[in-house]
Amino acid sequence: MIIIIGSNEEYHAKYIFEKLQQENTPAKYFDSRKYPIFSWSPDGVGDYIILENEKIYLKDISGIYWRWYYGVTFSTSEIVYREKVSALESMLCALEPVSWNSLQAVELHRKKGLQSKIMQNNGIRIPKTTVTDDKDMLEKFYLENDKNVIFKPVRGGAYTKKLTEQDLERKESLKNCPCQLQECIEGLDIRVYAFETGEIYAGEIHAQSLDFRADTNAKINKHQLPESVQKDCLKILKILNLKYSGIDIRLKENGEYVFIEANPAPMFVYFENMTGYEITNTLIRNLKNNH
Repeated sequence: MIIIIGSNEEYHAKYIFEKLQQENTPAKYFDSRKYPIFSWSPDGVGDYIILENEKIYLKDISGIYWRWYYGVTFSTSEIVYREKVSALESMLCALEPVSWNSLQAVELHRKKGLQSKIMQNNGIRIPKTTVTDDKDMLEKFYLENDKNVIFKPVRGGAYTKKLTEQDLERKESLKNCPCQLQECIEGLDIRVYAFETGEIYAGEIHAQSLDFRADTNAKINKHQLPESVQKDCLKILKILNLKYSGIDIRLKENGEYVFIEANPAPMFVYFENMTGYEITNTLIRNLKNNH
């Protein structure tokens, strides 16, 4: 049994579900907005979850595809909400061995500054980065990086943008919400899909926007990564507790590869269609062969 964290409202979740159906592989959606009935214990004996009126024993789950976790919907009271979150997420954490990826990995990605620190502490080249709600630090970082700075959410959910003089004029508003600042790395966008089983699929993205996700007409070609960069991609999986990831890199004109971030639940269908890489087959094979 494969569990898909998400719903048929999300394209990639539905895509994987339909692929599994075509292979006659049992699969169920787990939409956390529909709080499930479940039971689990430290010894793991008889643990189960009920999804779509079917009792599924946790021991029978070979893989969990983590695409879109909606969280727990607040309903009655703060106390009840906290208890529901703790109970459900404890079970999800216990399922880490079969999860692609785990709740812990997803939570780390929502803390982008910490993810960057872990990579840098392990010898991965990243852009100069700071997370701040201090207007003075904003200006200082901007000037120290020759006014060539981008900003993006710490948690995610919005496009990367270039910091401008007009933004500096509104710096007082920073006290209401911190943001992540990075030196702007000029160069070619590289997206890598790396699996802990050793598969690495790299493509160069030719887009007309700073954040390639904003360009729906972006062109993608296969890219051959140097062996040292491939090793760094696999190293990132290990240090960030990832089984696979969509890793964003910038290739500078001087040939240096700079790592931007590692996404634990990346979109990949468009990339796969453009390059011909077998990302879907690799993911499904791993989901089915966890044990």
